[in-house]
Amino acid sequence: MMHPTRYLSIVRASAWYDLLVTWPFATPWTFVWLYGQLALLAQTLGLPGTLHPLDATHILLANLLGSVVVVWSLARILSPTIQLGRLDGVARALFALWQIYAFWSGASAVVLGFTLFEVAFAVLQFWPVAHTAKTAERA
Repeated sequence: MMHPTRYLSIVRASAWYDLLVTWPFATPWTFVWLYGQLALLAQTLGLPGTLHPLDATHILLANLLGSVVVVWSLARILSPTIQLGRLDGVARALFALWQIYAFWSGASAVVLGFTLFEVAFAVLQFWPVAHTAKTAERA
């Protein structure tokens, strides 16, 4: 069992990770730059899979994802709760599932670097939390 204070620290840490990694997805200009850097990294490391050329639809979907994740991150940084941590764990499990599916479908292995963090934070946020009087207030 994890102490509630420790659990909320993990929720906040996962939110900071998301904010740092995802903010470049929130605008067309930063996303195009990031995508180029990821392509360069994949090429330099000789990773399997492909990063296809971007079009307006790819950029739009990335910007929608980035915008939502930035706001979701801020919610967890400013007001972390056990409930938000559990919901984030579900989202991370889904993200990991779709990232693995994308890799198996031919996407660049660079995506698997993100998958490691998704799985790690999902496991931590599904961890049982000790029940205390304060836990009931914050949940």
